[in-house]
Amino acid sequence: MKLKYPLEGRPPAGETLVFGIQWAAMILSSNIFLLLIVTESLGFSMDMTARFIQRSLVYLGVATLLQVYLGHKLTLFEVVASVWVSTFLFVASAGQGQPLELILQKLSFLQILTGLLMLLMATTGWLKKIQRFFTPTIMGVTLVLICIQMSSSMVRGMMGGGGGPVESRQLMFSLILFLVTLYIGFRGGKLQPFVGLIGLGGGWLAYNLTGLPVGRQIQISGFSLPELFPFGMPVADLSLIPLAVFLVLIYLPNEFASINAVGDVVQKPVTDGDLQRATRVAGIVHVLSSALASIVVVPAAMGAGLIATTGVGARRTMGLGALFLIFLGLAGPVGGFFAAIPPAVSYSVSLSIVARIMSIGLRNCFQGGIGEQNLIMTGVSMMLGAGIMFLPAGAFSSFGFLAGILGNGLLMGVLAAVFMENILLRKKSYTA
Repeated sequence: MKLKYPLEGRPPAGETLVFGIQWAAMILSSNIFLLLIVTESLGFSMDMTARFIQRSLVYLGVATLLQVYLGHKLTLFEVVASVWVSTFLFVASAGQGQPLELILQKLSFLQILTGLLMLLMATTGWLKKIQRFFTPTIMGVTLVLICIQMSSSMVRGMMGGGGGPVESRQLMFSLILFLVTLYIGFRGGKLQPFVGLIGLGGGWLAYNLTGLPVGRQIQISGFSLPELFPFGMPVADLSLIPLAVFLVLIYLPNEFASINAVGDVVQKPVTDGDLQRATRVAGIVHVLSSALASIVVVPAAMGAGLIATTGVGARRTMGLGALFLIFLGLAGPVGGFFAAIPPAVSYSVSLSIVARIMSIGLRNCFQGGIGEQNLIMTGVSMMLGAGIMFLPAGAFSSFGFLAGILGNGLLMGVLAAVFMENILLRKKSYTA
């Protein structure tokens, strides 16, 4: 794949500015709705929600900068980890009857504990032992399952996000915007590098002109620096240690797959050292999320899709986008304005970019050829993983602490692929 601007490329100042704004818009639109799910589920007041969004935008920008220049050093942004959203909701429900501040302080401890575990793995030989299991095929399966997981929430968001009947005008609007951005992304010519801005900006304008319902508006206060540990200092709860280990096991496949996907697109081989640096920085980012009382983030596979779509892989554009995001968090009214992008718009644009990630994942799955063994292994892993994703919540509640592992379709699909490739269907070696 030939990029217009490769990893070390230097676009002209004007284009760098536009691409930086595009990255900032994509990062914000990819994260804002997961953040709002957390605030609504925990019962935050409007003031708490505004401050939480403000801190989270600063945190997202700082985390992205740390990874881009100290970690994996690729054009790859951070996105709220959906498993951490589930963890926040799980710990909150398990602590019903306790003050909200105490629950948040325990979650803060869990974030620090998970970060320390990742730092420990990155500075010992454990990470390298885990890495050897993640072959191109396993990475491909992981990317495809990530796409299936993302597409479920995206399609739901395109249709309104509620549990009621689908509104026909919104469905038609979302499908048209999805097809338009998909077309521009593949055959847009000179417009192709700007597909994200065109989709978000043009879609937002068209959405307002059609008179479709506008969701919750976030009013963020003026310029202010984020407060550290706003809910109080972390409260240790050793019963959360098994959950911390489980979170690391889910995080690493996401991290490895996303980094390798972007490495493939920008044509930079990913080394063991790259993954170790990225994991060390991820450990620091986990601790930082505790200090800023936000949600842990993970490298977004969507970054590979946008680079493949736009042809812009220059690292400096991502760095500028992260700086814009920090500014949006510090300058409250500006961030509040951009946070008002309707879910139908951002999800429709994002789904067209996820299509690129799916193609990268499928290509990795069959990098070694389309033999029967490869087809069986990838097919079974995807069926198992996707099947579990569509099970009702609480399907494994009778399994105690294993419920979180068994009910995670992404993790179970990846574990199935690892088991089949390395044990059940392992290729026999013959010696002379």
